[in-house]
Amino acid sequence: MGKSGLTPAFRFLKLTYGTYLKLRYHMSSTGMEQVLPFKGPAIVFGNHTHTLDPFFISAMYPYTIRWVAGSYLFKMKGVSFLLRHLVRAMPKVQGRSDLETIRSISRVLKEGDIVGLFPEGTRSWDGEMMDITAATAKLIRVFRVPVIFTHIEGGFLNKPRWTDKERRGPVSVSVVKVLKPEEISSMTLPELTAITEKYLSFSTDEWEEKARIPYASDELAEGSERLFYLCPRCGSFSTMHSHGRKAECSTCGFSAEFDEYGRIMTNDPAYPWTRLSEWHEWERKELARIFTEAEEDPIFSDGGILFQIPGRKKLCTVSESFTVTAYRDGLRFSFPVPISYDGRAFSELYFPFTSIESVIINAKQTIEFYADGRQFRFRTALDRSPLKYQELYFSYRNSKAEE
Repeated sequence: MGKSGLTPAFRFLKLTYGTYLKLRYHMSSTGMEQVLPFKGPAIVFGNHTHTLDPFFISAMYPYTIRWVAGSYLFKMKGVSFLLRHLVRAMPKVQGRSDLETIRSISRVLKEGDIVGLFPEGTRSWDGEMMDITAATAKLIRVFRVPVIFTHIEGGFLNKPRWTDKERRGPVSVSVVKVLKPEEISSMTLPELTAITEKYLSFSTDEWEEKARIPYASDELAEGSERLFYLCPRCGSFSTMHSHGRKAECSTCGFSAEFDEYGRIMTNDPAYPWTRLSEWHEWERKELARIFTEAEEDPIFSDGGILFQIPGRKKLCTVSESFTVTAYRDGLRFSFPVPISYDGRAFSELYFPFTSIESVIINAKQTIEFYADGRQFRFRTALDRSPLKYQELYFSYRNSKAEE
């Protein structure tokens, strides 16, 4: 049986914090009877839409789940306490291969516990499922324990990743499929990949079309410039600004009105989008096109408010005022006051994409990247989109994969 039953600490926090979540978010669940009476070992997969996703599932799930969570969350005092004691989480360094995490998962499963994972690795920006790689199916095949596929419904609409404003609306957790070990053993890797995509994939747009549940707020658009970094009408970067239920381009006046069902209505018939994902898909492809055609000129530039470099024991803040400029082949940081790095003074630092291993976005819109094996972090003005840096880097990686 292992430790997958309700441990004393888990039982207490489930009764207290778990009850608070159920009441605060009007939570409900469906399909939980599928996971009774077995406890562990098992793996729980979920779509990732909200900061509180592991707590949402743990609040409704009948047994203790050991979640794999981004290592940066363990640096946030309140969240760290809950991760360590409510869900007994295991840290994972995002954007990098982490063999230690795999070993931890293996050890926990051998102890008879349940492991929780979000295969996307990060929260959705537009409510739609991000890529689920074949690595997820390989993980299922390696461990060959029961796999529980869950959907978190309403999490994105309750608080989209790009906003600081919460809406009023319910969250539900649904068990949609339990994949048994004997089924796993009989499947090829492509078959496992297909069934993983089938039962894990979740679309907020498609769910809301059926559910028709309003998520009310007078500030539905606020923060959306973090998602919409490119104006479709004039093609300008970082000119969208939000207020209340509306986002508008300060250059050409293009605008979109947001409603309580997660839809948008634009003021331009040339762009008759009704979904956030439609605008985001357009700008992602447009950024890839701009990347392909760019030469030596800058693609975009932002003012920065935080830049951190590797120190002896932790990252050290060396600047709170700088400019970051993105080019086709890398990122340039310019400092009005020279910074000290590796025993030298620099007024500029340049990181070619060839030296960058990964680009991820953490809490407070902070961009973290590894260059030549060393970790760096920076944050732009909070009304600017961190997403465009990550998607520019993806454009670079995709171009290299096609060569």
